[in-house]
Amino acid sequence: YLLPWDQLALWAVTVGTNMMGYTPVFGNQVRFVLLGGAEIGTDTLLRWYVLHVLMLPFVIVIFMAIHFWRVRKDGGISGPL
Repeated sequence: YLLPWDQLALWAVTVGTNMMGYTPVFGNQVRFVLLGGAEIGTDTLLRWYVLHVLMLPFVIVIFMAIHFWRVRKDGGISGPL
């Protein structure tokens, strides 16, 4: 099962958003957007769950499709090394 609201997920979101929060100038604003508020709750964990289970695999598939298209178009490696 992929459950987004366990202690490991809470810790991972806390560490990830705190790292972003320490970025100079715009870190706190980005952290607030990533969390969706001032503190971590069920909505935050659900947001990160959806990002990692639905959005990131979709982005990976898009990049793989572009890669395969470019390899077919350009012929891959042009010659032996």
